[in-house]
This record gives sequence, C-alpha cells and structure tokens, in this order.
Amino acid sequence: MKKIFKILVVFFVGLSIIVSSCKKEDNKPVGDTTSEDINGCTDSSAMNYLSNATSNDGSCIFAYAIAQGVWNISSECEDLTINIVGVLDTAIPLNDMLPPTIEITGVLSTGEGAGVVSLDVDGDPVLADIANNGSITIQDNQTISFDTGTFGVFDVTITGSGKIETATNGNLTLNLAFDVPLVGAQSSSCEITFTK
Repeated sequence: MKKIFKILVVFFVGLSIIVSSCKKEDNKPVGDTTSEDINGCTDSSAMNYLSNATSNDGSCIFAYAIAQGVWNISSECEDLTINIVGVLDTAIPLNDMLPPTIEITGVLSTGEGAGVVSLDVDGDPVLADIANNGSITIQDNQTISFDTGTFGVFDVTITGSGKIETATNGNLTLNLAFDVPLVGAQSSSCEITFTK
C-alpha cells in the first residue's frame, strides 16, 4: 500500500509540473517573441494591416501620413477640343497644363490614417478626402484654373478619385469640366500617376 501511495504521489507531482509548464507557455508575457509569433502591422486602420499578425513590428503605414509631401506626376489627358463651327477647331493639350509635381499637405486628421488633404495644383488648392486604405476622393465643387495661352484662362471644375498604393506611388483619375466662352461646356479626363 505504501508503494502505491508513493507511486501516486510521484505521478501527481510529475503531472502538476507538466501542467504548470504548459500554462507558462500559453501565458507568454507581452513582448515575448518566439518562433510562434507572426510579426507585422496589427493596427486594423493601417494600409498594411496583417490580420494574422500576433506581434506589432512597427511597420504600420497610414495613408494620411504617407500621402503628404511632394509627388512627381505623369498624366495621360484627353485633349480639350474647342470647336466653333466654321471658324475654329483646335485641340488644346491638357498634359502640358498640369505641373510636373503636386504638393499634398494635411488639412484635418479624422483618426489614424484618415482625413482631408490639400493638393496644390500650380497654386490652386484642391481638397480631397483620404480613407484609411489610401482611397482618395476629390471633394465636390473644387475649381482650378488652366492657362491655355491663346484662349486665355479657363476655370475648371474638377472631380475624381484614386488611391495612394504605397509610400512611393499612387494614381488618380480626374474629370475636368470647362465652361469655354463662345463654345459652352466641354469636358475631359486625365489619368494621373503619382511617384516619390
């Protein structure tokens, strides 16, 4: 009987040590990185949120922050055609009217990664909303001016949307509405690529 008692005591002590060591592994202290951790961005409002990350490695990228700065742009625009029947039919190349760079500045942050930015297009500020995922939407009733040279300066109503893809590239589709004297309403669109 004493032998059985000793064996049971040894068995329960051994079992309690095993259970205790398992619990210590399950309750790892915060910051304890082991091979089981998945490093990445754990902030769901970031552009590069990694849903299966278990350890935040400081790599989170927020659209509102990375959108700000000077961006080089390249554009593919439809020409503006001014057509006065019997007098004039001229195509104005809009690619030549857009600046080679645009500066984007923060206006209002509505939370980590989201807010309102201002795009400086040759001195004309254009306000746009930027979402956590990098989506950009030009706000309604935004106007810029294009100096067409021969035909003077036109006010242009601008709408559009796009996306900041990474810290160094993005895209934007602009829709341009002109009110051309003696001709009336004209429209065009531009595909813009941003790079840093």
